[in-house]
Parts: sequence; structure tokens; C-alpha cells
Amino acid sequence: MDINAKYFGNITFEENDIILVEEGLIGFSSYIKYLPISFEEGNDGMISLQSLEDEGLSFILMNPFKLFPDYNPIPTKEDMRQLGAEKEEDISYYVISVIGASIAESTVNLKAPLAVNAKNRKAKQIILEQPEYTFRHCIGDVKNKEDV
Repeated sequence: MDINAKYFGNITFEENDIILVEEGLIGFSSYIKYLPISFEEGNDGMISLQSLEDEGLSFILMNPFKLFPDYNPIPTKEDMRQLGAEKEEDISYYVISVIGASIAESTVNLKAPLAVNAKNRKAKQIILEQPEYTFRHCIGDVKNKEDV
């Protein structure tokens, strides 16, 4: 299959590359099929989450653990059930970013990460109950900026 990806042009992919976000992302509930595309091959630090239903819709995701090594999302039992995950190790997390004019002005949403079950390719944007995480956490707060 092919898609004209927003940031990459024509991309060929397989059915098993698709991530299914059954409830959609917050504010985008009608879009459920996405293709994750790494900006750098073999590196999940920054990913384009390309909608397969609207070629103009793509979200920039970041691996929160590369930015904030102490990040510790705790999914609820209901989140785990909806993802079809038996253990937390089956889940990968990505945070939606808003890229500003500079890194200091760019933010990530640590409060509502995208949780992905790598085994069945189901994903869900979960809202963490942990008060230390915000919807707009400044990337400029990263101590090791060369990792961004």
C-alpha cells in the first residue's frame, strides 16, 4: 500500500505497519488508522504519526524516555484491558509534541501519552492520573539538549 505522507512524500507500507487508535486521538476521534514513520531510520526518538484517512494530518511524536528518563506513566487496568495488554512491558509510550520556533518554545504532552501495544498494534491516548505530568511540558527543560 502507498500513501503521500505529509512530511515524507510517497511511502510504501504493509498492513501490519498500521497502528489502530480505536477511540481516536483527543480532538481527532474520527481518525483511527495511522502509520508511524521515524524521522531517522532505526530511531524512535521522533516519529511522524501519519493518518491513513487524511494525508494532510500528521502528528509529531517523541519518545518521552529519551527526553525525560524518569518519566513513569502508570496506565489503569482499564487502559491495559482496552489495549489488550497483559503486562506493562508490552506497552510503548509516545508523547504528542508541538514544535515552536525554538526548542525552548516547543512542548510535549506528558499527561496524555499515546500508549501502543506492540504485539497487536492497538493504541490509545491515555490520560494519566499522575499530577506531576502536564499537557504542555516544555522541551527546553530537558537537561541533555543534544538528545532532542
